[in-house]
Amino acid sequence: MSILKLDYQGLPVHADREAWFNATEIAAMFGKQPYEWLRLPETERYIQALCKREAEKQADSNTGKSRITKSRFIKAKRGNAGGTWLHPKLAVAFARWCDIDFALWCDEQIEALISSGREWGKARAQSSIGYQVMSEILQSKRQAEGKATLPHHYGNEALLCNAALTGQFKPLERDRLDKAGLSLLTRLEARNAALIGSGMGYRERKAALFDMAASYRHGMSEVGFSHFVKTKKGGDLSRQGTLGRPPTKAV
Repeated sequence: MSILKLDYQGLPVHADREAWFNATEIAAMFGKQPYEWLRLPETERYIQALCKREAEKQADSNTGKSRITKSRFIKAKRGNAGGTWLHPKLAVAFARWCDIDFALWCDEQIEALISSGREWGKARAQSSIGYQVMSEILQSKRQAEGKATLPHHYGNEALLCNAALTGQFKPLERDRLDKAGLSLLTRLEARNAALIGSGMGYRERKAALFDMAASYRHGMSEVGFSHFVKTKKGGDLSRQGTLGRPPTKAV
């Protein structure tokens, strides 16, 4: 789950890109607790109706059958931003129970989250394709030169693009990048692929890519990149893929 922090009158409200929201912290703003709302008879009836509706939609779609229960709409999360998280379809009813002004704000935020989430999903898919294209061109170029392409070669090119974006030669949590970051990363991978194909050396490619992303790095310098740069030591990058083939996921 990629957590986003919204601001409501100076107070943090955590949600994710699918518009699930942290009900525990929201209720606390108004001196309440989520269980108080969840145990209300009208809430129970509403959730039962949602479950029934989702089951009907599932039957109509012919996608197979799985039991729809309230756990589809309620989750418990531990750690950072932990607490009770509720599905966006519960947001309006829950927000109105909390506070009417907050409910109006919540309506606007959920609409924006769902819309931006769709756009982010497209950018995320494109970034995966960009990485695969870069890997294929790298492999083809080295093969034409009579060289084997090992997993660390793919990893090195991914880290080069990551470094151009963030200034750090480290793997990225791509799911935490915003749309602008994902789009630029895709462009960096495409540019690197073209430069690899043209025969440009590593140092020259590095300079070109760093120059291309300079304004983004500068703009993000005050915010920092720690929330999407992996800091955990994860071993040899050559393990990111099968020997002689590009990794299935970018680093």
